[in-house]
Amino acid sequence: MEKEPLKAAIHQCIEAIAKDPKNPTLYQDLGDLQRQCGDALGASQSYRSARVLRDHQLSAKKSDLHFQSSVDNTDAYLDLLKKSLTYQLWDASDGSSYEMRASKPLISAVRLLQRTKEFFKPSSAEQREFGMDWPSKAYTMVGIERLNNIEYCAKVILQDGIEGDFIETGVWRGGSTIFMRAVLKAYGDQKRSVWVADSFEGMPKPNATEYPADKKFDLSMWKTLAVSADEVRNNFKRFGLLNDQVKFLEGWFSETLPNAPIDQLSMIRLDGDLYESTMDALNHLYAKLSPGGFVIVDDYHCAEPCKQAVNNFRKKHQITEEIIGVDWSAVYWRKANKS
Repeated sequence: MEKEPLKAAIHQCIEAIAKDPKNPTLYQDLGDLQRQCGDALGASQSYRSARVLRDHQLSAKKSDLHFQSSVDNTDAYLDLLKKSLTYQLWDASDGSSYEMRASKPLISAVRLLQRTKEFFKPSSAEQREFGMDWPSKAYTMVGIERLNNIEYCAKVILQDGIEGDFIETGVWRGGSTIFMRAVLKAYGDQKRSVWVADSFEGMPKPNATEYPADKKFDLSMWKTLAVSADEVRNNFKRFGLLNDQVKFLEGWFSETLPNAPIDQLSMIRLDGDLYESTMDALNHLYAKLSPGGFVIVDDYHCAEPCKQAVNNFRKKHQITEEIIGVDWSAVYWRKANKS
């Protein structure tokens, strides 16, 4: 969007908020516009307002979650872990990863400028809270808000007794799956597995012939995204969370997911960006999702190929459950119970 139309859209959004100040969607829209302007601080404040309003609406609809924790101060433990995984505990002082490639001169030039600016002004914790950068050292790039979403879905699953394991397809350094395992440990669940599915070689090169939507979405050259399985295992170990409940699926989704030894799932978290990767995961995993289970799509709003895959899959299989926004990027829905 051009600068002037963007400014006009922001003013319209502010006027709409003045008329309807309790509408979280308006704050979410304002945050999206501010993010497009490069105003990370303003966007974070708007996203935070949207979150508070959504949480208020949600608390009015749902009953309190009542089940016994197996460790003391569970909420404090999980909050501390979220801040550690995102490096928010140290105000995101690790900064962002600005990998540069000769094959991407324009992106590299922008990243060089960003790196120079960060030298004088460290990466803002505001960006990290909502997963708006590629961290240099943090264990996840999803931000606090999306970790909150994982915690919410996991708690509902445990409270309602929804059967099945948890899985993430596309794990990077493993932060989200580490957090899934932490929630299970905190609430004493020793039967569910956390499946860690990734190529551990980075992103695949798009197969534009078979999946045209992926043609202009090539992330295969970015080595920052290639994290080995051993490194992810070590990250689990650092938090004391690597045990037999953590299971790795190493390889491209098209090769590992069709025959994965998974009987039942209660949470599917998709973070594959591409149409092909997203569709592979949905085609081979959704039928295993228990009624009452959750699908979380990390990059629905920031990766158009992913969004197309999700929409096409839902249309083909007549999935009509409401898609609920998590933040500027992620969404989720809950699989309906059988009538």
